[in-house]
Amino acid sequence: MRTLWICLLTGTMTLALACGGPSVQYDFDVSAPFPSYKSYAWIEGPRPVPSPATARFENSIERSRVQRTVEAELGAKGYQLNGASPDFLVLYYPVGGRVRAPQAHMGVGFGMGPMGVVVAGPMGQPHEAFEGSIVLEIQDARTRNLVWRATAPGALQASDSPSEADADVKDAVHSMLKHFPPPR
Repeated sequence: MRTLWICLLTGTMTLALACGGPSVQYDFDVSAPFPSYKSYAWIEGPRPVPSPATARFENSIERSRVQRTVEAELGAKGYQLNGASPDFLVLYYPVGGRVRAPQAHMGVGFGMGPMGVVVAGPMGQPHEAFEGSIVLEIQDARTRNLVWRATAPGALQASDSPSEADADVKDAVHSMLKHFPPPR
């Protein structure tokens, strides 16, 4: 009975960690005047040379989805969109890549007491899938220096519906911007 409880607890914890939201990497300039920032504007800027994988995520629908979500998150933090005289500039671009999709495995086993035997093997052929990362960069409007950057790997992927894509982007952007402004 104790073994059953340990298995159930371990399984539940594993499932909870797997559903924990997107992983995000971020970095920032510690000398940037983040407390003085009150308004922002969108900019187009240099980006990495697009690969065929990136081209899948570089479209006006995805750009609009990310832009709306960033504006909502920044607005909730009290920042105003101001194209005339912004304090900081926001740049978004996707970066795509191929990933090896996990292969399903099937197993058969039997056991008795603490001993058991399992025979398992892969089912089907492994295949490649495409996923994209959301990259947000923030520049100081006065100096044009990069002051903050965040990446959400795998946040852009083939979704079954526009509402699922919206939810994926919302989760990723929220996770990214909870680190902006950075803690002092």
